[in-house]
Amino acid sequence: MQEILQKLEESYPHLSAGQKKVAKLFFEEPGVIAFSSALEAGKHVNVSESTVIRLTQKIGYKGYTEAQHIIQRKLAEERWKKLQPENKILSEDQTFLHNLLDADIANISKLKETLKEEILLKVVEHISGARKIYVTSNFFSFGLGHLFVQWLNMALDNTEMLMQGDTQYYQQLSKIGEQDLVLALAFPRYTKNIIETVQTAKQQGATVITITDQLDSPVTVHSDLVLEAAMNSNLNIDSFTAALSLLTSIMRFVSVKDHEKVKENVSRVEKMYVEKEIFFDSSHSK
Repeated sequence: MQEILQKLEESYPHLSAGQKKVAKLFFEEPGVIAFSSALEAGKHVNVSESTVIRLTQKIGYKGYTEAQHIIQRKLAEERWKKLQPENKILSEDQTFLHNLLDADIANISKLKETLKEEILLKVVEHISGARKIYVTSNFFSFGLGHLFVQWLNMALDNTEMLMQGDTQYYQQLSKIGEQDLVLALAFPRYTKNIIETVQTAKQQGATVITITDQLDSPVTVHSDLVLEAAMNSNLNIDSFTAALSLLTSIMRFVSVKDHEKVKENVSRVEKMYVEKEIFFDSSHSK
Protein backbone atom coordinates (compact mmCIF):
# COMPACT_ATOMS: atom_id res chain seq x y z
CA MET A 1 0.00 0.00 0.00
CA GLN A 2 2.92 2.34 0.65
CA GLU A 3 3.75 2.18 -3.05
CA ILE A 4 0.29 3.48 -3.98
CA LEU A 5 0.44 6.22 -1.35
CA GLN A 6 3.87 7.29 -2.57
CA LYS A 7 2.63 7.49 -6.15
CA LEU A 8 -0.36 9.54 -5.05
CA GLU A 9 1.86 11.87 -3.04
CA GLU A 10 4.17 12.43 -6.00
CA SER A 11 1.26 13.00 -8.40
CA TYR A 12 -0.85 15.10 -6.03
CA PRO A 13 0.21 18.57 -7.31
CA HIS A 14 -0.80 17.54 -10.83
CA LEU A 15 -4.22 16.09 -9.98
CA SER A 16 -7.55 17.71 -10.71
CA ALA A 17 -9.70 18.92 -7.82
CA GLY A 18 -11.90 15.83 -8.09
CA GLN A 19 -8.93 13.47 -8.24
CA LYS A 20 -7.45 15.11 -5.13
CA LYS A 21 -10.65 14.28 -3.24
CA VAL A 22 -10.27 10.63 -4.22
CA ALA A 23 -6.57 10.67 -3.33
CA LYS A 24 -7.45 11.81 0.18
CA LEU A 25 -9.66 8.73 0.50
CA PHE A 26 -6.63 6.51 -0.08
CA PHE A 27 -4.79 8.27 2.75
CA GLU A 28 -7.61 8.88 5.22
CA GLU A 29 -10.15 6.10 4.61
CA PRO A 30 -8.47 3.25 2.70
CA GLY A 31 -11.24 0.91 3.86
CA VAL A 32 -13.68 2.78 1.62
CA ILE A 33 -11.44 2.09 -1.37
CA ALA A 34 -10.90 -1.54 -0.35
CA PHE A 35 -14.57 -2.47 -0.05
CA SER A 36 -16.45 -0.09 -2.36
CA SER A 37 -16.94 -0.01 -6.10
CA ALA A 38 -15.48 2.89 -8.06
CA LEU A 39 -18.98 4.35 -8.25
CA GLU A 40 -19.52 4.09 -4.48
CA ALA A 41 -16.07 5.52 -3.72
CA GLY A 42 -16.83 8.45 -6.02
CA LYS A 43 -20.15 9.12 -4.31
CA HIS A 44 -18.33 9.16 -0.97
CA VAL A 45 -16.46 12.32 -2.01
CA ASN A 46 -18.99 13.66 -4.54
CA VAL A 47 -17.09 12.87 -7.73
CA SER A 48 -17.91 10.65 -10.70
CA GLU A 49 -16.98 7.01 -11.16
CA SER A 50 -14.78 7.96 -14.13
CA THR A 51 -12.81 10.39 -11.93
CA VAL A 52 -11.95 7.54 -9.56
CA ILE A 53 -10.90 5.25 -12.40
CA ARG A 54 -8.82 7.94 -14.13
CA LEU A 55 -6.93 8.61 -10.91
CA THR A 56 -5.84 4.97 -10.56
CA GLN A 57 -4.78 4.93 -14.21
CA LYS A 58 -2.88 8.19 -13.74
CA ILE A 59 -0.68 6.64 -11.04
CA GLY A 60 0.18 3.62 -13.18
CA TYR A 61 -2.50 0.99 -12.65
CA LYS A 62 -4.68 -0.63 -15.29
CA GLY A 63 -7.76 0.52 -13.45
CA TYR A 64 -9.55 0.82 -10.14
CA THR A 65 -9.83 -2.94 -9.56
CA GLU A 66 -6.07 -3.51 -9.66
CA ALA A 67 -5.42 -0.72 -7.16
CA GLN A 68 -8.32 -1.91 -4.98
CA HIS A 69 -6.94 -5.46 -4.75
CA ILE A 70 -3.59 -4.11 -3.54
CA ILE A 71 -5.33 -2.03 -0.85
CA GLN A 72 -7.45 -5.02 0.24
CA ARG A 73 -4.42 -7.28 0.58
CA LYS A 74 -2.33 -4.75 2.48
CA LEU A 75 -5.13 -3.83 4.88
CA ALA A 76 -5.73 -7.51 5.59
CA GLU A 77 -2.03 -8.11 6.26
CA GLU A 78 -1.78 -5.07 8.55
CA ARG A 79 -4.86 -6.11 10.52
CA TRP A 80 -3.55 -9.67 10.79
CA LYS A 81 -0.21 -8.49 12.20
CA LYS A 82 -1.92 -6.26 14.78
CA LEU A 83 -4.03 -9.15 16.03
CA GLN A 84 -1.10 -11.49 16.59
CA PRO A 85 0.34 -11.94 20.11
CA GLU A 86 3.48 -9.89 20.74
CA ASN A 87 5.61 -13.02 20.89
CA LYS A 88 4.23 -14.28 17.58
CA ILE A 89 6.73 -13.66 14.81
CA LEU A 90 5.27 -13.72 11.32
CA SER A 91 7.54 -14.96 8.59
CA GLU A 92 8.43 -12.20 6.16
CA ASP A 93 9.20 -14.90 3.59
CA GLN A 94 5.66 -16.27 3.68
CA THR A 95 2.61 -14.98 1.90
CA PHE A 96 -0.45 -13.74 3.77
CA LEU A 97 -2.22 -16.97 2.80
CA HIS A 98 0.54 -19.11 4.31
CA ASN A 99 0.36 -17.14 7.57
CA LEU A 100 -3.40 -17.70 7.72
CA LEU A 101 -2.98 -21.44 7.16
CA ASP A 102 -0.24 -21.58 9.80
CA ALA A 103 -2.70 -20.01 12.26
CA ASP A 104 -5.20 -22.79 11.54
CA ILE A 105 -2.48 -25.40 12.00
CA ALA A 106 -1.62 -23.75 15.33
CA ASN A 107 -5.26 -24.01 16.44
CA ILE A 108 -5.34 -27.73 15.68
CA SER A 109 -2.01 -28.18 17.49
CA LYS A 110 -3.47 -26.40 20.53
CA LEU A 111 -6.51 -28.70 20.37
CA LYS A 112 -4.20 -31.71 20.30
CA GLU A 113 -2.31 -30.44 23.36
CA THR A 114 -5.27 -29.36 25.49
CA LEU A 115 -8.04 -31.85 24.65
CA LYS A 116 -8.48 -34.34 27.46
CA GLU A 117 -9.43 -37.72 26.07
CA GLU A 118 -11.33 -38.69 29.22
CA ILE A 119 -13.65 -35.69 28.70
CA LEU A 120 -14.07 -36.59 25.04
CA LEU A 121 -14.99 -40.16 26.01
CA LYS A 122 -17.60 -38.84 28.46
CA VAL A 123 -19.09 -36.74 25.66
CA VAL A 124 -19.24 -39.81 23.42
CA GLU A 125 -20.86 -41.78 26.25
CA HIS A 126 -23.59 -39.16 26.64
CA ILE A 127 -24.18 -39.05 22.87
CA SER A 128 -24.44 -42.84 22.77
CA GLY A 129 -26.85 -43.02 25.70
CA ALA A 130 -29.15 -40.10 24.90
CA ARG A 131 -32.80 -40.67 24.02
CA LYS A 132 -32.78 -37.57 21.82
CA ILE A 133 -29.93 -35.27 20.79
CA TYR A 134 -30.48 -31.60 20.02
CA VAL A 135 -27.70 -29.52 18.49
CA THR A 136 -27.96 -25.75 18.88
CA SER A 137 -25.73 -22.93 17.69
CA ASN A 138 -25.81 -19.27 16.79
CA PHE A 139 -26.20 -18.25 13.17
CA PHE A 140 -22.44 -17.82 12.68
CA SER A 141 -21.76 -21.50 13.40
CA PHE A 142 -25.00 -22.85 11.91
CA GLY A 143 -23.17 -24.58 9.05
CA LEU A 144 -20.97 -26.42 11.53
CA GLY A 145 -24.00 -27.51 13.54
CA HIS A 146 -25.93 -28.57 10.46
CA LEU A 147 -23.06 -30.81 9.32
CA PHE A 148 -22.85 -32.42 12.76
CA VAL A 149 -26.62 -32.99 12.93
CA GLN A 150 -26.75 -34.56 9.48
CA TRP A 151 -24.09 -37.12 10.33
CA LEU A 152 -25.32 -37.89 13.86
CA ASN A 153 -28.89 -38.35 12.69
CA MET A 154 -27.83 -40.63 9.86
CA ALA A 155 -25.69 -42.65 12.27
CA LEU A 156 -27.94 -42.74 15.36
CA ASP A 157 -31.37 -41.71 14.03
CA ASN A 158 -32.17 -39.45 16.99
CA THR A 159 -30.68 -36.00 16.31
CA GLU A 160 -32.29 -32.67 15.46
CA MET A 161 -31.19 -29.06 14.97
CA LEU A 162 -32.59 -26.77 17.67
CA MET A 163 -32.62 -23.14 16.54
CA GLN A 164 -34.64 -20.14 17.66
CA GLY A 165 -36.50 -18.84 14.65
CA ASP A 166 -37.38 -22.31 13.45
CA THR A 167 -41.13 -22.96 13.44
CA GLN A 168 -40.60 -26.13 15.51
CA TYR A 169 -38.30 -24.51 18.09
CA TYR A 170 -40.69 -24.14 21.04
CA GLN A 171 -42.30 -27.49 20.33
CA GLN A 172 -38.86 -29.12 20.42
CA LEU A 173 -37.87 -27.18 23.53
CA SER A 174 -41.01 -28.28 25.38
CA LYS A 175 -40.15 -31.96 24.79
CA ILE A 176 -36.60 -31.83 26.18
CA GLY A 177 -36.21 -33.89 29.34
CA GLU A 178 -33.81 -35.75 31.60
CA GLN A 179 -32.92 -38.45 29.09
CA ASP A 180 -32.02 -35.95 26.37
CA LEU A 181 -28.78 -34.26 25.37
CA VAL A 182 -28.33 -30.70 24.15
CA LEU A 183 -25.03 -30.06 22.42
CA ALA A 184 -24.27 -26.35 22.00
CA LEU A 185 -21.76 -24.83 19.60
CA ALA A 186 -20.95 -21.52 21.28
CA PHE A 187 -18.49 -19.34 19.41
CA PRO A 188 -18.13 -15.56 19.06
CA ARG A 189 -20.19 -13.63 18.75
CA TYR A 190 -22.20 -15.30 21.52
CA THR A 191 -25.94 -14.71 21.13
CA LYS A 192 -28.57 -14.41 23.83
CA ASN A 193 -30.61 -17.02 21.98
CA ILE A 194 -28.13 -19.85 22.48
CA ILE A 195 -27.66 -18.94 26.16
CA GLU A 196 -31.43 -18.96 26.67
CA THR A 197 -31.80 -22.30 24.86
CA VAL A 198 -29.10 -23.99 26.94
CA GLN A 199 -30.41 -22.49 30.17
CA THR A 200 -33.95 -23.75 29.50
CA ALA A 201 -32.71 -27.22 28.52
CA LYS A 202 -30.69 -27.42 31.74
CA GLN A 203 -33.70 -26.36 33.83
CA GLN A 204 -35.71 -29.17 32.24
CA GLY A 205 -33.14 -31.75 33.28
CA ALA A 206 -31.27 -32.34 30.02
CA THR A 207 -27.54 -32.96 29.89
CA VAL A 208 -25.78 -30.00 28.27
CA ILE A 209 -22.46 -30.30 26.45
CA THR A 210 -20.84 -27.17 25.06
CA ILE A 211 -18.14 -26.88 22.43
CA THR A 212 -16.70 -23.39 22.62
CA ASP A 213 -13.61 -21.30 21.94
CA GLN A 214 -12.78 -20.61 25.59
CA LEU A 215 -13.65 -22.18 28.91
CA ASP A 216 -15.10 -18.95 30.34
CA SER A 217 -17.53 -18.30 27.48
CA PRO A 218 -21.02 -17.35 28.74
CA VAL A 219 -22.61 -20.70 27.87
CA THR A 220 -20.31 -22.85 30.00
CA VAL A 221 -22.01 -21.95 33.31
CA HIS A 222 -25.05 -23.92 32.14
CA SER A 223 -23.01 -26.90 30.87
CA ASP A 224 -22.25 -30.32 32.30
CA LEU A 225 -19.24 -30.87 30.04
CA VAL A 226 -17.18 -28.39 28.03
CA LEU A 227 -14.80 -28.99 25.13
CA GLU A 228 -12.57 -26.15 23.97
CA ALA A 229 -11.62 -25.50 20.34
CA ALA A 230 -9.59 -22.36 19.70
CA MET A 231 -10.50 -20.18 16.76
CA ASN A 232 -9.31 -17.09 14.91
CA SER A 233 -11.67 -14.19 14.38
CA ASN A 234 -9.18 -12.10 12.47
CA LEU A 235 -10.43 -9.97 9.59
CA ASN A 236 -13.99 -10.49 10.89
CA ILE A 237 -13.95 -13.96 9.32
CA ASP A 238 -14.12 -16.76 11.85
CA SER A 239 -11.97 -19.84 11.43
CA PHE A 240 -13.65 -23.03 12.66
CA THR A 241 -10.81 -25.35 11.66
CA ALA A 242 -10.18 -26.68 15.18
CA ALA A 243 -13.91 -26.96 15.93
CA LEU A 244 -14.50 -28.99 12.78
CA SER A 245 -11.56 -31.24 13.65
CA LEU A 246 -13.03 -31.78 17.12
CA LEU A 247 -16.50 -32.61 15.77
CA THR A 248 -14.94 -35.03 13.29
CA SER A 249 -13.10 -36.76 16.14
CA ILE A 250 -16.35 -37.07 18.10
CA MET A 251 -18.11 -38.58 15.08
CA ARG A 252 -15.33 -41.11 14.61
CA PHE A 253 -15.40 -42.09 18.30
CA VAL A 254 -19.19 -42.52 18.12
CA SER A 255 -18.78 -44.64 15.00
CA VAL A 256 -16.40 -46.95 16.84
CA LYS A 257 -18.42 -47.13 20.07
CA ASP A 258 -21.77 -47.81 18.39
CA HIS A 259 -20.33 -49.61 15.40
CA GLU A 260 -23.18 -52.04 14.74
CA LYS A 261 -25.92 -49.44 15.15
CA VAL A 262 -24.10 -46.90 13.00
CA LYS A 263 -23.34 -49.52 10.37
CA GLU A 264 -26.99 -50.60 10.21
CA ASN A 265 -28.36 -47.05 9.97
CA VAL A 266 -25.80 -45.86 7.42
CA SER A 267 -26.27 -49.00 5.32
CA ARG A 268 -30.01 -48.39 5.20
CA VAL A 269 -29.48 -44.84 3.97
CA GLU A 270 -26.84 -45.93 1.47
CA LYS A 271 -29.24 -48.55 0.10
CA MET A 272 -31.80 -45.83 -0.55
CA TYR A 273 -29.14 -43.71 -2.27
CA VAL A 274 -28.40 -46.62 -4.62
CA GLU A 275 -32.08 -47.35 -5.32
CA LYS A 276 -32.78 -43.72 -6.17
CA GLU A 277 -29.50 -43.33 -8.10
CA ILE A 278 -28.64 -40.23 -6.10
CA PHE A 279 -24.95 -40.06 -6.92
CA PHE A 280 -23.20 -39.68 -10.24
CA ASP A 281 -21.46 -42.88 -11.31
CA SER A 282 -18.32 -41.95 -13.24
CA SER A 283 -17.96 -45.51 -14.57
CA HIS A 284 -21.13 -45.05 -16.65
CA SER A 285 -19.69 -42.01 -18.41
CA LYS A 286 -16.72 -43.86 -19.86
